[in-house]
Amino acid sequence: MAELDEADETRLAGRRRDTLRLVTGAEKLDVVVVGAGIAGIAAAAELNEANLRVRVIERANSVGGRMTSARLGDARFDHGAQFFTARSRQFKLLIEMAESAGVVTEWTKGFDAEPDGFSRWCGVDGMADLVDFMSSGLDVQLGVSASDLRAHPARAYVVTPPLPQTMAILQESNLLPSPSLTTRLTKKITYRPTIAVLVTYTGSTAMASHGGSQTPDHEAISFVGDNFAKGVSAERSLTFHLSEPWSNDLWDASDQNIIDQTWVAFADRAGSAKLVTAAVYRWRYAGPTRRWPSATEVWGDAPVVALAGEAFKGPKVEVAFLSGQAAAKAVIERLAIAK
Repeated sequence: MAELDEADETRLAGRRRDTLRLVTGAEKLDVVVVGAGIAGIAAAAELNEANLRVRVIERANSVGGRMTSARLGDARFDHGAQFFTARSRQFKLLIEMAESAGVVTEWTKGFDAEPDGFSRWCGVDGMADLVDFMSSGLDVQLGVSASDLRAHPARAYVVTPPLPQTMAILQESNLLPSPSLTTRLTKKITYRPTIAVLVTYTGSTAMASHGGSQTPDHEAISFVGDNFAKGVSAERSLTFHLSEPWSNDLWDASDQNIIDQTWVAFADRAGSAKLVTAAVYRWRYAGPTRRWPSATEVWGDAPVVALAGEAFKGPKVEVAFLSGQAAAKAVIERLAIAK
């Protein structure tokens, strides 16, 4: 059994995004964006277009957030977000550009026996490819702690991690909103955990040729993605996302116990597949179960603070992108008023 740990960000990323422009210096920034997931990078791109001096800081060693990949030997896994759809004008335009650049590709038009016709997209080499593409030309600093934002002076902050992490950062930075808004945010927004089980295999599964199986009502497994069929792995590999009840019940179980139970639960779709190696990854904040009704929340003027992410009208990848844009626009408006 192989082991994966949430702290081992470099290994999980599969490859460093060394193409990013890392800028240092003591200049006063207009905006610091916390988090290099799709919400944070979307916000930074919008702020950059407005000619503001913006920097993204990210504690991990790669961009993408939950749009990320892992490796076990020569096998690659999308082990967080599995796909995305594009329905808004802004996101469709981005996906068209990314597809033309060879960054993203259509995976399938649905996972049911009768596809619904909507394209499910993925990165050509993994889910982080889209965020990597978006971050080109931006000032992104990786491996940087954001525990106290006073170490990163700016006129405004866009904060995008899951809300419990965001509130801890804001408290340490003395930037919390009013007590009433703090209470409403923490009561309104909640998250589900998800255990991801990563398996390499030999043989063939009994899954559809596209390799995706979305079963939100299944007792044990809510999603299975065959990364080989998807085109992101040269070796046969499966990503399992366990259901919310199973993720809760098995959170503290041993990795081997989780792997064994997952493979048994997959028996009806396993076909002739034989498990070779496996690893477990635990997403504490895999997605919001209760969401904030608006795309962002903003307060303050010296500095301005805006929140963004999939918990703000989420929980889709596209909604996180739109939330980042909304947060950026709110910051731009407030900074213009403050001049």
